[in-house]
Amino acid sequence: MTASGRPRTRGALRLAATGIATAVIAAAAPAFEAAASVAGAPTTIEATELVQVAPVDPPRPTGDFGTVLEGGAFGPDGDLYFVRATAEAGRPKVVALDLDTLDVRTVFTDSTSTFSSTQFSPTNGLLYVTDFAGTVIRMKPDGTDVTTIVSGDVLGAPVVYDDLAFDEAGNFYVTDMRGTPWAPTGRVLRFGPDGQDPVLLMDGLAAPNGIAFDPAHEGLWISEHTGGRVDHLHMTADGRVSSAHIGMQIDTGDARLDSTAVDSEGNIYVAVWGGGKVLVLRPDGTLAARIVIPDAAERGLDLTTNLAIKPGTTDGYLVTGGRGGGYVYTFTSLAPGGGQSNGGGA
Repeated sequence: MTASGRPRTRGALRLAATGIATAVIAAAAPAFEAAASVAGAPTTIEATELVQVAPVDPPRPTGDFGTVLEGGAFGPDGDLYFVRATAEAGRPKVVALDLDTLDVRTVFTDSTSTFSSTQFSPTNGLLYVTDFAGTVIRMKPDGTDVTTIVSGDVLGAPVVYDDLAFDEAGNFYVTDMRGTPWAPTGRVLRFGPDGQDPVLLMDGLAAPNGIAFDPAHEGLWISEHTGGRVDHLHMTADGRVSSAHIGMQIDTGDARLDSTAVDSEGNIYVAVWGGGKVLVLRPDGTLAARIVIPDAAERGLDLTTNLAIKPGTTDGYLVTGGRGGGYVYTFTSLAPGGGQSNGGGA
């Protein structure tokens, strides 16, 4: 815990919950924000509170996190779908927010999962949901026809499924959020639309977390939760990695990098877990903006995890939580959203 009492690591929630690891340790990285400002002072965008969508969740065996929200994707009905990673058994776990009425409805729940992300396929319109416990499920937007499409070890190792993104053919790409800088066992995997034909795209990573294509689908941006960096994987037309490099190294102190999204101009949005903010990075690595939640630490809302920008607009929505409950905030993005600001969905 920090001096303010907030949890130090989101990785503990994920990895200890699955029995794969008992702790996640922060990585040291060169100071990014100070260096980035040399290229032009980044702007500060204050996010605006929209609505509280979840109460304070009780302590879990892995720690007292308060409420952790995850995901963030627009469904075919225009609602914002996300998950409550810390919800108790039987409580709402996959939920949808009607942005007109601000009503929250339960889409799905169960007694065992710790869900970590939500995205809609651009080809079949189904909702895909990842689970830290080692499964990927999909369902109709109303929560029916639930099917487990991936479970168990993949390519000889267990998987801590975190985020996913779709390509234009409906294949999905997931981060396997295992590892630390001193034991980098995390991976990036690709699956066919039905969870078939897994392919290892990259390994040796420190808890890879966010994943999003650039607008041209020529590269993937991957954030490393405990590595303090954002990696770039250049992709071939058939969905394989032709080259890879570290795109940005970011000093977050005792916070961690979380999920990513990319707008139509290629800017990369990276949520900062424990920081109450989102960093907006240009493709050249410079810092363009910080999206901040006012008084996030004081209100117990600094567990900022994910975001979505409504395609064709600059209407951005981020989910955040902590010991103050779970909230959705709005912001104006630097450029209109596209498929990759919505997980690869339409």
